[in-house]
Amino acid sequence: MPLFEPYRPDGPRAREASDPTRAAEGEGRTMVATRLSRCPRCRISVRTAGTPAPSVCPYCGRALDQTEEEVPLAPKVDPPSQTEIAERLHRIYHRPPLVVIGLLAAGALFILAWAVYGQIHTLREWWYNALAVGLYSAVAGLFVITRFLFAAFYRAPPEVGYEPTVSVLVPCFNEGAAIRQTIERIFATGYPEEKLEVVCVNDGSKDDSLQHMVAAQTRHPHLVVVNFETNRGLCHGWGVGTFIARGEFLVCVDSDTFVFPGSLHKLMQGFADPTVGGISGHCDVENASVNLLTKMQDVRYYFSYKIMKAAESVFGTVSCLPGCFSAYRRTCVLAVLDKWINATVWGEHGNFADDRSLTNRILKDYRIIYDDEALATTIAPENWRQYARQQARWSRSYLREIWKTGKFMWRKHPVPALSWYAMMWMPLVEPVIMLWALVVMPIVAALDPAGGFSMGSLLLFYVVGVFAITAVWCLHFLASTGRRWWWGGFAFTLSYIVFFSWQIYWALLTLRGKKWGTRG
Repeated sequence: MPLFEPYRPDGPRAREASDPTRAAEGEGRTMVATRLSRCPRCRISVRTAGTPAPSVCPYCGRALDQTEEEVPLAPKVDPPSQTEIAERLHRIYHRPPLVVIGLLAAGALFILAWAVYGQIHTLREWWYNALAVGLYSAVAGLFVITRFLFAAFYRAPPEVGYEPTVSVLVPCFNEGAAIRQTIERIFATGYPEEKLEVVCVNDGSKDDSLQHMVAAQTRHPHLVVVNFETNRGLCHGWGVGTFIARGEFLVCVDSDTFVFPGSLHKLMQGFADPTVGGISGHCDVENASVNLLTKMQDVRYYFSYKIMKAAESVFGTVSCLPGCFSAYRRTCVLAVLDKWINATVWGEHGNFADDRSLTNRILKDYRIIYDDEALATTIAPENWRQYARQQARWSRSYLREIWKTGKFMWRKHPVPALSWYAMMWMPLVEPVIMLWALVVMPIVAALDPAGGFSMGSLLLFYVVGVFAITAVWCLHFLASTGRRWWWGGFAFTLSYIVFFSWQIYWALLTLRGKKWGTRG
């Protein structure tokens, strides 16, 4: 039974609402009848075209001022053709010949075996000269290897023909260049029109994002446009969208994320299991070929999804549903919405760590999984300044949520629970361990002729271990996707060692602050 029937109010405008596009009398252009519902006190408005207009403000509960407006019908924007989509998919996933894959696998295993052999062979030296480095290297190596082992048992949720009503939430801040295409591709995914609505939230953008949303609405009556006249933050966009949405399930899509046809349908299949509260889709980097930074992020994205999330999904404990493309049961979000939006950090209100925070609140009582067959691409930062701000925001999100989730993770399966508690302390000690191994140990080796050989051997095998782990997931990326910039993983590792691992301490010192992140 379709939930979203066309809005047909009583009165003389009923015929217009049933077909929201009509020729304006005496004018040579086509107009669309819309309704603007605004709260002047909270400075929020909601524009609707073919769906019922809200009557009360989601913040103060007062009646909204209702006005009817006619908007010019915007030019049609066609989504990518089937040929273009096929070409994009081939560009993202085109596996090398089996012989090449076999050679890559053999090379990765050889490098890994050499690193393990070196660790065992120099065990005595580690014990007496660099015990902390040796223990951390062993734990970190074991952690990464087990991710690959668990990921090997991952299977995507099966196709069961499940098609519930869906509301797609698209928060937007200064994304005028991409938002129209994002909306068009959502409506072109092939999900039944009568079961799909899209709620776009303009979060106080300073560019023409709102105009692009309104233009898209003239072509898609099931698009609802929310406008925050001042910037409120991502979780407020999701929160208001959740209140307004009418679908049984919510799909969160970033304003610069492009969803592939069939992905909304595929993302819903896991929800046929009533114990599942949220599902992450798979997201690749749309602009991966731009420069070194985007290539580096593309390799990292692949590892974080195909290995890390796949391994967590085996146990139903995916730790973060990324805001770029994920889905939730709306009832689950409503149950935690008040605490989520009004969360505090050290007694101070802060609405950051949005996606990880929401995920972990639902993870407490439900399973969270990953579907690698629900595909999308997103635009990654193209300059180092924006990337550094993003990583700082993610580090603060991690610190804020990791200890909260640790309070209940012990109730889950013991394997993901142990992994979780290992992740609680590893990032905090990792920069110090790397500093000791890569700076202090070489100095000691140079200044101490007697113990220099042993220290030099330890340094060699530490570097070999880091290189081996990086090589394994880089070669896995190449074997699975055929993308030529597999070496970007080494650039990521180097940048992490030199700079980005240290952001965890800056994030800890500034955790209570509000003015940070990539928005605003």
